[in-house]
Parts: sequence; structure tokens; C-alpha cells
Amino acid sequence: MYRKLKKKILYAPLFTSMLLMSGGAAQSQETAVDFKNKIIELEQRISGLESLKQELQELKKNLEKKEEKVLAKEEKLVSEIKSIKSLRKSMSVREARPATTWHMAGYADVGFEAISGDNNDSFLAGKFNPAFHFQFKDWIMFESELEITTSGEGVTEIVMEYSQLNFLVHDNVTLVVGKYLSPIGQFQERLHPSWINRSMNPPAGFGHGGIQPASEVGVMLRGGVPLADEFTFSYSLSVGNGPRFGHDDDELELEGIGVDNDSSKAFGGRLAMLHKSSLELGFSYLTSGVNSKAELLPDGDMGLARKGDYRLWGADMAYTKGNWDIRAEYLNAQNSPSGGIVAGGFEEVNWEAWYSQLAYRLSGLLDSPALGKLEPVIRYGEFRADVGNELQLSAEKRWNIGINYWLAPSIVVKTGIERRNYILANRADETRYKVQMAYGF
Repeated sequence: MYRKLKKKILYAPLFTSMLLMSGGAAQSQETAVDFKNKIIELEQRISGLESLKQELQELKKNLEKKEEKVLAKEEKLVSEIKSIKSLRKSMSVREARPATTWHMAGYADVGFEAISGDNNDSFLAGKFNPAFHFQFKDWIMFESELEITTSGEGVTEIVMEYSQLNFLVHDNVTLVVGKYLSPIGQFQERLHPSWINRSMNPPAGFGHGGIQPASEVGVMLRGGVPLADEFTFSYSLSVGNGPRFGHDDDELELEGIGVDNDSSKAFGGRLAMLHKSSLELGFSYLTSGVNSKAELLPDGDMGLARKGDYRLWGADMAYTKGNWDIRAEYLNAQNSPSGGIVAGGFEEVNWEAWYSQLAYRLSGLLDSPALGKLEPVIRYGEFRADVGNELQLSAEKRWNIGINYWLAPSIVVKTGIERRNYILANRADETRYKVQMAYGF
């Protein structure tokens, strides 16, 4: 019995250990299963979150596309609203604007001139040049300018500077018919108004009795064409009655004549290239027959029959940007007898004139509003006229130095000194002191 009890006592720890071992194994086996199940559960949740993430991304993309469509529709709607408003405004303006409109512009000047030597100092009544513009719709415009002056004898004189019809054929083409300013060169057509001319008179050879044509009666085509992004090509092509012989051998009447005295027409014009930097280069040419019959002149002299060929060419340059106004111009003309001197009835006549000019507004250098309105000007030019091989008395070298004061964009007070050095020794030189007030309106 003792042996049995002893055996039981010996087997009890072993049995207990076996029980403990079987319990731990069971517990370990249960924990691994739960962990595996949890991993599976987590993987399922991660997969669900990935799907949800993809759904959210798709939804976001769809929302962005819808927003883009909405923005595009909004922009289109805003554009259409602006277009409708602009159309409505233009239609209302067209309804309010009459088919015909007219406008008045022009310029005038007064001054004082003191001349060296035995010449008299004088207050100058100046001139008044009203210009009228009448337009019908967008395709035709009439314009005319009168020059009203007081002569040395106190007589009021009225001259028609130009009177023309402009047909606006195309954005690049205008057809001009009537009496128009000559397109030859740049001074007469662009600079002769006293408030635009930086000096107080035309350069030597560019005024009355000079080389540059003042006006023409005929037909002209003019316009401009943009070339690339830097240049603009402009043209003026004219056909008109042309010049006539004057009383003196070295004189031609270069103002528009209402009736041609022969069948020869004058063909000419100007071609120019303008760079975006405001630099312009131009070339001019004119050719015409000049004929006259023998006749009794108004002064009682007998005018001989003459027949000649007139040719003129010239070049010009202008740079007008900011405060700078730089210009230069050259003209050369010749009137040759047709068929020789005997057949033509006169000797060959040659003219040459040129000038260069520099003006600068001091507002580009000075901060003072008053001093900034000052504009120093300097101009030098020469004029020659030869009959045969003889130089005429009108040949001269001319200096102009002055200071302009701009009271307003179109109102200027000009002061200056003009020195005329006549080339022939038998004509005395002159110095002229001038003051002029000119205004455009």
C-alpha cells in the first residue's frame, strides 16, 4: 500500500506538468488563430479603405472636370455678355450718329520782325487759315483750307490752299480728287502750318519762289501698308496739271492750277518707310512737260513761246519721338528745253535746296514745369538757282536759331535770329530778329 501511495506521489507532479503543458499548448493555439483572424480582418479593412480612396479620387476628378466645365461656361457667358453690350453700344451710337458730320480746324499767327540794314521793322498781321471738314458716313470726306492774309498795301487777300474730296476706298487706300497739298517732300504737306513749323518761316528754297511744289490739281492715291512688325510702307501717287513757266527765267509756278495750259500732265509722288522707332525715310519724284505759247503778259511784256521737260527728285528723313524733332530734306530739279535751246526758247534751269533741323523739348532734361516748356531749335539750309551757268540772286545760305515756349500743346511763342548769307557778292547779307505767336485749333 505504501508502495502504491509512493508511486502516486511520484506520478502527481508529472501529471500536473502534463496538464499544464496541455493547457499552455491549447492557449498558444488559440492565440495564433485569433491573431491570424485579426490580420485577415485588418487586410479586409485596408482593402476597403483602398477602394474608398479610389472612389474618392474618381469623385474628385469628376468634380474638377465639372468645375472646369462650369468655369468655361462662365467665361463664355461673360464674353457673350460683353459682346452683346458692345454691340448694343455701337448700335446705339450708330443710331445716334447722323450720316453727315462736319468739323472746323485751322491755325493763325501774329508777330514782329526787325531786319538789319535799311529795311523797315514791322509788326506782322500774320495769317488766318481756317480748315473745314465735312464727312458723309465712313467713305467720303470733303476738306478745304483758306489762307487769309493782309498784304503790304493793306489789302485782304484770300487764297485757297486746298479743296479736295477723299474717298476712303480701303483701310490702305484713299482716293483724293481736287486741289491738294503736294505730296513731294515733307515740309509743304506736313510742316507748313505756323504752329507746327519749329521755326518762323520755311527753309530756304521751300517757300514761295522755291523748288518745292506747294499744291496740285488732279488725282492722287495714297495710303499705308504694315510690313512685318517693325515697318510701315506709305505711298502717295499723283497725276495733275503740273507746273507752268513764271515771269522770270528761273521761276516756275508750282501751285495747283485750275486749268491746264497744255496736254502734258505731271506724274509724281512720294514713297516712304517708317520704322517703329519713329525713324522715317522718304523719296520723292516728279516729271512733267512745261509748255507756253507766245503771249502778252499782264505787265505789258511779251512772253515768248517755251517748251521744256521738268524733272524733280528728292529725299527726306524725320525722327520724331519723345522730346526730339530731327528732320532733313533735299530737293533737286531741272527744267530742260525740249529740242534744244532754240526750239525750247530758254536756257536750262537747275534748282537745288536742302536743310537740316534739330529741336528738343527741355522737359526731357528739367523737372521744372516752366522751363520744361522751352524748346531750342537750330536749322541750316541752302538754296541755289542756275540759269545756264549763271547763279541767280536768290541763291543763299540760311541759319535759323531760336527758342520756342509752348503755352499749350497747340499754342507756341517763338523767338529767333535768322541769318541770310547770299552767295552772290552783289547782294547784301541780312540778319532778321523775329518774334511770333502761333496757335492751332
